[in-house]
Amino acid sequence: MSMATSLQSRTSNGVARAIGPSASASPRVLVVMYGNPNYHPPTINGVRIMSERFAVNVVCRNEAGPDADWPHSVAIERVGELVTANESFGASVWRKLSWYRTFVRRVAATIAETGPALIYAYDPIGFAASIAAIAKSGVEIPVVFHCHDTPVLGSRRIASLQDWIIRYALRHTCDAAITIFPSKHRAPLWLDKAGDPRAPLIVPNGAARDFYPSREDWNALAQRRWESKRVLYLGSMGPENGQPQALSALAVLPCAFKLDMAGFGTAEFRRELSELAAALSLEARVSISDWVPDHERNRLAEQASVGLVLYRAVNLNWEHSGPSPNKLFQYAAWGLPVVVPDRESFREFFANDEWVNYADPEDPAAIARAIEFILGDRDRYVAMSRAARRAHETKYNYERLFAPVLEKICTLVEAAHDASELRHAR
Repeated sequence: MSMATSLQSRTSNGVARAIGPSASASPRVLVVMYGNPNYHPPTINGVRIMSERFAVNVVCRNEAGPDADWPHSVAIERVGELVTANESFGASVWRKLSWYRTFVRRVAATIAETGPALIYAYDPIGFAASIAAIAKSGVEIPVVFHCHDTPVLGSRRIASLQDWIIRYALRHTCDAAITIFPSKHRAPLWLDKAGDPRAPLIVPNGAARDFYPSREDWNALAQRRWESKRVLYLGSMGPENGQPQALSALAVLPCAFKLDMAGFGTAEFRRELSELAAALSLEARVSISDWVPDHERNRLAEQASVGLVLYRAVNLNWEHSGPSPNKLFQYAAWGLPVVVPDRESFREFFANDEWVNYADPEDPAAIARAIEFILGDRDRYVAMSRAARRAHETKYNYERLFAPVLEKICTLVEAAHDASELRHAR
C-alpha cells in the first residue's frame, strides 16, 4: 500500500485526523525528517524500535518515493503538496523557502498538539527545523540529532537556502541532547565545525533483524550461488556509485560472470549504463533496472553470488562511508560476501570480517580481482557466505546497533517526564 494513502498517514493540506496525545500512558516521541523517510531503511528501523516503547509521530515532507512497511501504530504526516525529486531540485529559492517555513510551522504545531517528551531529528535540515520549531513553541524538549549524511561544508554561499539552514544547524548542534553518526570517521566532519567536543554515538546503518528470515539450507544456497557467478548491485544509481566501473570490471571477468544492477536513479543514467554495456559487448550478461519491490529484490539476492558497494571518494562524506551504506548490511543478511572500497573507514570497521573483500573503486581490474577471489574456491565461498549471515545475526542487525541509542532515549524521556512533573507541582 502506498504511504500516500496509508491509513496511518495524512498530508497537512489533506483531510486531517487526530494525532494528539494518546490515551495510553506511553510517552510520545516526535520524529522529524525533511525528506521522504521511505528512502531510508535505517530510519524505518529506528522508528519501529522506538514504537515498541513509545507513541511515535513522524513529520516529514510530502515527497514522492517508494512504498515502505511502517508500524501501524505510527502516525505519519507528510507536509505540503506532493512533489517529485526533480520538482524539488528545480524549484526556485523562494518556493523552497516557502516549503521550509511551512514545514517548520507544522513541526511547531505538532509539538503543541502532541506534547512530545523527545524529538528525534534526522539530518541537519530536519534538526534545524526542530530547533526552530521549539524556539517558536517556547517549550523545552530534548532533541536527538541523527546525522545520516554529512553535507559538503565549503565556503559560505549567500544565495543558497540550504547553506543557511545547515549553518543554523551547526550553530545549534551543541543544543542537541546527543548526536549520532553512522561512521566514526564522518562524525568529526560535522562536530569539529560545530565546535561540539562531546563524543557522539556511532550507529552503523544495519538491516533489521528480520530483514531476511533464517533458512535451513544456507550451505546448499551458498553452493548454488557459487555456481551462478552473478554479481549484484542494489541502491542509488549514479556516477559516484561506481556502476560504470562495475561494468568495466565485468568486461575483464570470464563470460560466465553476470551483473544485475537495480536502484534509484535517472532514466538518463540507466540509458548511459546500457550504452556502456553495449560498447563493451556485455548486453547478454547485464540487467539494469529501476528500484524493484521487496520480493524481486530478494529474488535477485538469492540468485546472486557477490554484493557490490563501490562508493567513490567524490567528497569527504563518501570518502568516510565505512559502515554507512545500508545495502552493505542487507547483503550480510542475505548471506552475500561483498566487495567494498579499499579505504580506511571500511578496513578499520570490517577488519575481522572474512565476508568482506576490498578493491579500489576507481580500478575495474582491482574490482574484478576482488570478485574472482571471492568466487575462486567453493569451500572458501561457502564459509564467507555463512560468515556474512552470522555477522548479521550476531552483531550488525539494527536492533543490536540501536540499543545504546534506545537506552539514552529512555533516560532522556524519563528526565523530561520528571522535569514536567516538577514544573506542574510548582
